[in-house]
Amino acid sequence: MSALVKRGNVPGDAGIGGREIPRPPAGHVLVRTEACGLCGSDVHAWRQDAGYDWVRAPVTLGHEAIGEVVAVGPGADRAWVGRRVVPVSIDGCGDCPTCHEGLRQLCPDRTVLGLSFDGAAAEFFVIDERRLVPVDVDLPASTLVLTEPLSVAHRAVRHLERADAAHDAVVSGPGPIGLMIALLLRQRGHRVVLVGAERDRHRRLAVAASLGLRTRVAGEDTGTRPSGWVEASGSSQALQAALHRIRAGGTVVVPALFGGATDPDVNVLTRAEIRLQGSYGSLAEDYRDALTTLAANPDPWSCLVTTFPLTDADRALHAAAAAEVFKAALVP
Repeated sequence: MSALVKRGNVPGDAGIGGREIPRPPAGHVLVRTEACGLCGSDVHAWRQDAGYDWVRAPVTLGHEAIGEVVAVGPGADRAWVGRRVVPVSIDGCGDCPTCHEGLRQLCPDRTVLGLSFDGAAAEFFVIDERRLVPVDVDLPASTLVLTEPLSVAHRAVRHLERADAAHDAVVSGPGPIGLMIALLLRQRGHRVVLVGAERDRHRRLAVAASLGLRTRVAGEDTGTRPSGWVEASGSSQALQAALHRIRAGGTVVVPALFGGATDPDVNVLTRAEIRLQGSYGSLAEDYRDALTTLAANPDPWSCLVTTFPLTDADRALHAAAAAEVFKAALVP
């Protein structure tokens, strides 16, 4: 079969290669891939960016997948065969205190599909049946491929709403996750402004504006001080802006990963009683929420995806890295 393989631990050493169709071991299933999105983590691993030296090559990339179960390994439930599914991309051991608290994606021994083991940017992939979320909605793969990133957005929004109603919110970072968070907040009745850099003005912010979102370039007035802020850009400057511009008693949620250490002004947190909340990955319940959201109104989401043949993975990686598309998805 064809697969997008990170071949070595040097920048750019990834491409389409031939691999054997895997056989599912005990408790696992074989999934025929319908589509697999390319995430920022795939781009980082491809470029061998800082913080991704733990990814062991060779490995098939890809974790934002939708597919159909075509075979099961020993002991796995045969009822999965013929079902459309999305895989939970990050999962834990299931036995440690963190997993028992329901935070499986934070497990010290967590594994990541497409980084810790072979992923879904291939014609077929193998996954533990415990990581499967069934898909019962009749939508095209080009829309359902957004389930995983939308689940990440749902988790960030849940954190914000749990801490604060946040009727006025700012989202910094108009990439795929930031845009999805902004759209979700608007759907849930919040007044939201999406903020990007000057380089985003004519592409990402323009697309967001075409979807009816209020947008601003960093440094422009966003109006009144918001009570909620989601920092989705991974920019230290954006995080500092959030802490200094949010209303006293407000909440800042950070689903972004940063390229290096950043130093938030703790005195600002203390003196304004600002809550700073991390948000990492997602759980199966977030995937189910994402599927419900996609089924309820697929239109604003489906336009975010640009599909590429799996054999054109190199062009898709370059397009994703250059932010030429919101979400590049590979179709075998």
